[in-house]
Amino acid sequence: MNRTTPLRTSAATAAALATAVLAAGCGSEDASGSAGDGSRGDVDPNARLYRVQATVLANGEHGPQLCRTLAESMPPQCGGPDIVGWEWDDVRAHRARDTTYTDPLDLVGTWDGERFTLAEKPRPAGAATEPGAPEAAADFDTPCADLKDGKDPKGGKDAAGAGDAGRQRVLDKAGKMPGYAGSWLDGDVVNIRFAGSGDGGGTEAAERELRGMWDGPLCVVGAEHSEEELTRVQRQLDEDVEGMLSSAVDPVRNAVTLEVVAATPELRRELDRTYGEHTVRLSGWLEPVA
Repeated sequence: MNRTTPLRTSAATAAALATAVLAAGCGSEDASGSAGDGSRGDVDPNARLYRVQATVLANGEHGPQLCRTLAESMPPQCGGPDIVGWEWDDVRAHRARDTTYTDPLDLVGTWDGERFTLAEKPRPAGAATEPGAPEAAADFDTPCADLKDGKDPKGGKDAAGAGDAGRQRVLDKAGKMPGYAGSWLDGDVVNIRFAGSGDGGGTEAAERELRGMWDGPLCVVGAEHSEEELTRVQRQLDEDVEGMLSSAVDPVRNAVTLEVVAATPELRRELDRTYGEHTVRLSGWLEPVA
């Protein structure tokens, strides 16, 4: 498997972004004037622009920095990459002790792997035009059409054991079968994916085996990747991709979800080349402006 290292974000930056805690109700007062020594940075007109929603915070230890979330404390705290070209006069800010910070903002600028350089004046969060439609949330509806109305022509009345205990037994059994690719619940419907034919003979053979212990609403569908394969991909990403914020195996989409600091087009192409198209679903805190 090829190693994927297209980002150059420092470990300290990634850790600060990944571990920030969402806060609400921090005490504040209006602050005016400029805090910190940042000045409007020169932006290469040919440089790629990114949009990010963030709070900006400066204190006695560092100048203005981007923060995904604000830690609940007094004074408020957060950590993230430095922001270049920042002017406190451009925003309504708050001050608590030696800390100056903003409400969430929409920011547009360039990213060099360590620092974010403003290209436009900040706007209140939600005021900026998004670069594109956000990815649709995972659809947890059962993919088996005959179960969508609550009717299962292949099942009876859960003769093998009703309720949570019966569902858990069939899930435990499926997880030990060849090609298991994940599962999820849609109401009372147990949805299970299996990849390829494997030693178990494919989805039809898997369903027959599971029906022997569960007569409730069951949907068994195919998958391109087994859970074991996706877990290996996730571990490789955790090891190789710098600037990673989070990763997870998504059984509904049969993919690995990966969130990074900056979702560059180069990283998207590299992930597709290394793992196959749609195997890794990439999102970024900083998203390229279309």
